[in-house]
Amino acid sequence: MSVSFPGDQPYYKRLRAILQAAPTREHLLDAIVNAPFHELRRSVHLDLGMVVLLLVDAAKGTVNRIALSSTPAANGAARISDTLFADIKIPLAHKRNVIAQAIRSGEPQVTADWELLFVPALSAQAARFNQAGAGIESSHVYPLRDAGQDGALVFNFFQPASNIGPEHQAFVQLYGGMVADALRASTAAA
Repeated sequence: MSVSFPGDQPYYKRLRAILQAAPTREHLLDAIVNAPFHELRRSVHLDLGMVVLLLVDAAKGTVNRIALSSTPAANGAARISDTLFADIKIPLAHKRNVIAQAIRSGEPQVTADWELLFVPALSAQAARFNQAGAGIESSHVYPLRDAGQDGALVFNFFQPASNIGPEHQAFVQLYGGMVADALRASTAAA
């Protein structure tokens, strides 16, 4: 699936170029969560606080956190968390977790409560404490189902879901498609 770029074509072309320039899979994973912040004007305009990449470990049946943006919001959540980022694993079959729901259904999910992103790995209090540390109002989960490996991107905004408009939704969909393309190409090259 190739992604076309309506709207702000130069921005989306730069994002794709950043992903394509990653020399290794490790660099690609880092680029996925940090590329949207290379152009501060755009990330501030979108009120984007951080991006999280999660991939499914099919052998263990878990959704694993793979990469986290290097932003003040992400640093705030990680600093406050009593569980290390990479140690948080979610059972793919978990019925309440919105990340697992998005991956299983292929349908994007939205939440204003990080309990639903972290259940059952963290208590509701711990998850909400992390959310407060990041200052995030809404999280938009974009499933990656045609990316060589199932997973999801979580786009975390400083705005409530009611303020997320067509421009935000287009960004989530276009960038999510670019990431799926980049992951698929990376998996095929391995």
